[in-house]
Amino acid sequence: MAQETELKLAVPPALLAVLKQHPVWVQSSVMSDVQTLDNTYFDTADLLLKTDKIALRTRLQGDLSLQTVKCAHTSVGGLSSRPEWEQAYTGKFDFSAIEIKPLRKKLNQLSEQLQPVFTTLFERETRRYHSAQGAEILLMLDQGEVLAQGRVQPLCELELELVKGEAEDLLELAIQLCDELALRPDDVSKAQRGYQLFLQTPDAPTYLTDLGLSAQLPALQAFREMAFSCIRHWQGNLRGAGGSDQPEFVHQLRISQRRLRSLFKLFQPLLPNELFERWTWQLADNARAFAQVRDLDVLCDELIAPLAQDASAQRWGMQELYQLLQRQRKDARQQLLASPVMAAQGALVLRLVLDLHRLDVTSHPIPLKRFVRPYLQRLQARAEKRYLAAQKGGAEALHRLRIALKPLRYALEFFLPLLPKHTHEQMYQPICTALKALGYLNDLASAQAHLAGLRPTDLHLQTALAYLSGRQDEAFAFQREQALRLTAQALKKRK
Repeated sequence: MAQETELKLAVPPALLAVLKQHPVWVQSSVMSDVQTLDNTYFDTADLLLKTDKIALRTRLQGDLSLQTVKCAHTSVGGLSSRPEWEQAYTGKFDFSAIEIKPLRKKLNQLSEQLQPVFTTLFERETRRYHSAQGAEILLMLDQGEVLAQGRVQPLCELELELVKGEAEDLLELAIQLCDELALRPDDVSKAQRGYQLFLQTPDAPTYLTDLGLSAQLPALQAFREMAFSCIRHWQGNLRGAGGSDQPEFVHQLRISQRRLRSLFKLFQPLLPNELFERWTWQLADNARAFAQVRDLDVLCDELIAPLAQDASAQRWGMQELYQLLQRQRKDARQQLLASPVMAAQGALVLRLVLDLHRLDVTSHPIPLKRFVRPYLQRLQARAEKRYLAAQKGGAEALHRLRIALKPLRYALEFFLPLLPKHTHEQMYQPICTALKALGYLNDLASAQAHLAGLRPTDLHLQTALAYLSGRQDEAFAFQREQALRLTAQALKKRK
């Protein structure tokens, strides 16, 4: 069994010529002539291998025919390490060399049901890079296509495979390439692309997944695993944020930044101060870069669109206002895509991954459960204080309550598996619903600030703004009452 450690970067075809002129590529030694790799992936009719995260392929490489089995792996920042079994293929599958008995047994049981599902056909250029620190890394540039049921998807990526050295060496090289070429790491394997094409599954936003952490896990080790999970959430929405008009990609990307900041603040007592200061600032700054697009998405889709479609509101000029805001949203998105911030996302992801790899997770052996409980108590106490102030205050007090509830919500999400079962229903769910109401109030405030800056000269737009202001005043009272009631329920306070 081989254990690959590799890191994959997505390469826009427009950057191929620039990549091939980059010093890293030019100074690397050529390993072989350009090779054509013809790969066929197999599975059962009901895709049982995909379900178990097993990839089985045959590869035709010149006169050489190979069989490869790859197992599930965890990838973050494009960096992955996974078991692989490769051997000659003679026209019939042979799984006898697989040492993992359950895997070998499963493949043998399914062997008669296996059939071709999709193919990848690409040309590979391979070079060998030696770093100044003595690391040896293969650079494999793949250009070609993924093909499934008559459908075709282009493929262009650079794989960095570690031959000698440490994972940090791969990350440092990838950061250099991302910095200078505006590339980004890609966790989606060729097999995943093939299945997506076969099933005609469109790109969809990525959401945070449950890690199922152990209560006895050292706190810093748990921090790193949770941070990697947040990075996968961030990275999983990058391509959509940069290439899709679907608002949820940008929304989830911003949530990933908030979750990471909350995680750093949660573990601040255990973290090196320089690491904490750098990343809490950097993540906040990065989230702000996407704020204008997100605010306009909410304003257009959630606040104005329903009114623009309401026949009773037509005479108030809502359609004209909606069209104006749509133009502003389009302009804001184009500015974001062309900005240095978007180009820097790949390197930013990898820098955080590198810092987390370098973190000494053994420096604080305190178990996670012992660390979590007092921090949750502090978050709850702060939320209770803000709740009492919000009962008597106005919009600003409600905003401060929202700021206090958010880190409590994220902490509960991180640690729900370690908490009593009733926590989800009695605290977490009411807080989520309260935050939805408070978020709506925040959206209204942002909308009013944006609309106040329009200064429209068109009479229809002036009428629409006046109408919208009245509707927002009505909504404020209802959402405020709901937010306070649910917060009281979660914190077990009398309203």
